[in-house]
Amino acid sequence: MSVRAAILLEQRTRTKGKSRTEIQQLIGESNSEILSVESQIADLESRLASLVERRDREILVVDALRHLISPIQLPVELLVRIFGFAISKEQHLGRYAHFQDAYRVSHVSSHWRAISFGTPRLWTGPVGVDLRVDGDADGLKAWLSRSAPMSVPILLTEFPEEDVAHRVLEELLSISSRWSSLCLYRSAPAWFFMRLAVGHTFESLEEVDLGPSHVDGTSALPIFGATPLLRKLSFTPTSRLNMPWTQLRDLTLRTSTATDISLEILAQCVNLVTASVDTFMWTLVAPSRMVTLPHLRIFEIDGGYETHFMSFLDSLSAPALTSLVLYFGSRCPWSASAFTAFQLRSPHLTSLKLCHAFLTPDALIAALLYAPLLNYLTLDFCMDCIDDALLRALHYERGLKPLVPRLRDLRLRGISPTRVSENILAGLIASRWWTDAEEESGTAPADIARWERVELRVETPSAPFSESFEDIIENLKRSGLHTKQELRTEGEPGSRSHIYGIVFLARI
Repeated sequence: MSVRAAILLEQRTRTKGKSRTEIQQLIGESNSEILSVESQIADLESRLASLVERRDREILVVDALRHLISPIQLPVELLVRIFGFAISKEQHLGRYAHFQDAYRVSHVSSHWRAISFGTPRLWTGPVGVDLRVDGDADGLKAWLSRSAPMSVPILLTEFPEEDVAHRVLEELLSISSRWSSLCLYRSAPAWFFMRLAVGHTFESLEEVDLGPSHVDGTSALPIFGATPLLRKLSFTPTSRLNMPWTQLRDLTLRTSTATDISLEILAQCVNLVTASVDTFMWTLVAPSRMVTLPHLRIFEIDGGYETHFMSFLDSLSAPALTSLVLYFGSRCPWSASAFTAFQLRSPHLTSLKLCHAFLTPDALIAALLYAPLLNYLTLDFCMDCIDDALLRALHYERGLKPLVPRLRDLRLRGISPTRVSENILAGLIASRWWTDAEEESGTAPADIARWERVELRVETPSAPFSESFEDIIENLKRSGLHTKQELRTEGEPGSRSHIYGIVFLARI
């Protein structure tokens, strides 16, 4: 029998034979008893609250006394700096160590807790969320409140197919004005972008990576509304978007078949400083459609396996360009005329990196003739162009006009021992190197730069260099050119290859 049923039976027996007036008197007596008990409860709660307050105060007293007798006493400012070092800066998908680190720091003592809770930047690590799971919304809310008023980076890893009630997403959107960045690891559904576009502000948003998402830009409504600080954007261009293109300083365009849209976007980003464009799957670019980026300094192009790769350079003008990276594919032929014309439109190039380029040594030498300011040259697995002819062209001889006279950093990765002679390679390294004593005495060449770094990477089934080359390395080391060497083995038994690496450094 339940308590309620037992009491009902008890009162039925108690009131048997009593009139209605008498029962109402009993009700009045019980109400009076309730008021009396509630008064006693309030008194006890007051006394309990007073005891809790006394206890908490004594805890603080103990912490203060321990702090006073501690052999080492650190000012709050120094503790805050130490806390910052103790919280992990690493970011891995699904693993956010900074959450645990911040909580650990805040749970050492009440003193540390007060300091950590009063330091918002300790709670501004990236917030990674899988929106398929409605997780600990209250915990997220507490974390976000501790970071206020500072901005926080947001990383969304997964999305549900349909727009459903989601407390975690609501908590994130409630502080959209404090998002410093937004990164999507997976393709986001259309409903997500509609949620962003309506009713939210993004005053602090500086960086957006839409991942593989294909955004429907048919609406004239901006995805993020007003974004006065947005400077960096990465996405796959599939349709025209309403974005503040002229604000952008850094743009990444991933693989897309929308060639015209990609070119339109580039043409609008007139203030770009850094850009990366994947032209794989593009249709042929018409050279007459010139895109001018007057402030572009760093540019990276991945041509994939398409044949139109070089034609894109014919449609681009970047007069302030200093760094260029080109990723070639097996069907990307080299066009000397297109590249030379591009160089003439970009006369300030100081860094050039070619990856898997299929060009001859003569073609590369011809290109280097138009790069007199070049400081850095990297050839990654450009097997056809690294041979003795290239090394001889780079070799410095007094009295002759040097090729790329300002070159101070050379990285040759993927050298074939059958195409390169040791004595010519060693001669090249030695020709552009001299000691500090020669530098100070004025006997060093004045028309060429001294090496800061030379990196060689050879893949061969046997030892790449002879003992005589090793002796040359030792002589260079004695003259002040430091070396770091690496030898590792890769491949299956019977077909193993040795990867030999050596780096020459002017200073360690």
